[in-house]
Amino acid sequence: MSQIVYYTPDSEIKTECASEALALLLGKKWVPRIIEILSQGPQRFGQLHKELDGASPKMLKQQLALLEANGLIINHKESQANQVSSTYCLTDTGQSLVAIISAMKDWGSQHLQCDHS
Repeated sequence: MSQIVYYTPDSEIKTECASEALALLLGKKWVPRIIEILSQGPQRFGQLHKELDGASPKMLKQQLALLEANGLIINHKESQANQVSSTYCLTDTGQSLVAIISAMKDWGSQHLQCDHS
């Protein structure tokens, strides 16, 4: 059986199960929500941070690095007048996860209890 490689920004994790590798990736805090937000169009870091009310800047940077290491997002950087503008967007591979995340969200809504307190 072939090995599936899941990348972290600093290393790689190998597993023989593709669904386990995907679960490891999508199980990270904020990752599905980041993908959902970016599916609506490119976002700057500040915009993402505002949308993810409760995520620390450090956590957001870590998750963006994780998504970039796995080829799911691209960070477009542009320099103008000695300032760097950074915009994040989904790759085609990242875009292909949107339907999966949507299906997971639908399943969770139907089959899991949600505490609205």
